[in-house]
Amino acid sequence: MRAMPIDSHSGHPEQRRGVTRSSPTLALVVFGLLAYGMAVGGQGTTWQPADATGNGQTPIMPVHQEPHHRQVFQRGPLRILDLQIPPGDVSWFHTHEWPVYYLTTSDSPTVSQNLGEEWGAGRRGRGPAPAGSVPAPAAAPPAGAAPAARGPVRGRPRLMSDLSYAEMPNTHRIRNDGPGLFRAMVVVNETVGGDETVTEEQAGFADKPISSNKWFRAYRIALAPGEKSPSHQHKAPVVILQDTAGKGLGIGGMTFEFNEPGQWAYFDPGDRHQIVNSGDSRLELIEVEVRRK
Repeated sequence: MRAMPIDSHSGHPEQRRGVTRSSPTLALVVFGLLAYGMAVGGQGTTWQPADATGNGQTPIMPVHQEPHHRQVFQRGPLRILDLQIPPGDVSWFHTHEWPVYYLTTSDSPTVSQNLGEEWGAGRRGRGPAPAGSVPAPAAAPPAGAAPAARGPVRGRPRLMSDLSYAEMPNTHRIRNDGPGLFRAMVVVNETVGGDETVTEEQAGFADKPISSNKWFRAYRIALAPGEKSPSHQHKAPVVILQDTAGKGLGIGGMTFEFNEPGQWAYFDPGDRHQIVNSGDSRLELIEVEVRRK
């Protein structure tokens, strides 16, 4: 009878390469740890939507975590969000604390509800509703009818800044009462703003802005088919948003494609870049200087 080789460390017969002997006790321990890990992992925050009166939502999240405000890019205190609300849909309550710049690419009648207020009310605030001010649920609309807008329907320019959040943060939700998609690209500037003594030329821009404030300066770029912008750079980061149909490229440290309204590009301070119209129609974009000190 031939003796089997002995492993010098364990004293057990050597087993075939790659084959291990499992212990029932060890298997039970491993299974228990896995089950415990799954149970603990499943105990995260439970999402609870608001009721018809706007109460009871858990959690109240910052705007960049609200599901309809999809964050597509972040670079330090700068964020780019893609806001999309389908017809008849309602966003979750979310909090704005920083100035934002909007480019609306697909408009639809919407109405907002500040936390603790009725739909369309004007008070800005983050706290709970004052005593006795909780509205009763609205009556259901007739079958097949579009929901009625409770409060004035917002009208908005296609390009706008909302700076009020820097002075008074606001928690609200948005409802799309129209028949089409509401979509806007949102640039968030989480800083105290820039030095307003810096001129456009000093910031690296040759043209005058179409809008200007402490947090954002916006410039329109219009290119004919085949046309290129001059190669340039800026002292502050810039976001370029496609405003019209067409095709183009943003060429710098990275290359970005433009092929529909809402497409975007980002360039760091000092990153020399150029915009090219690679299509067969006029292309218009908005270059947003995100100002900071």
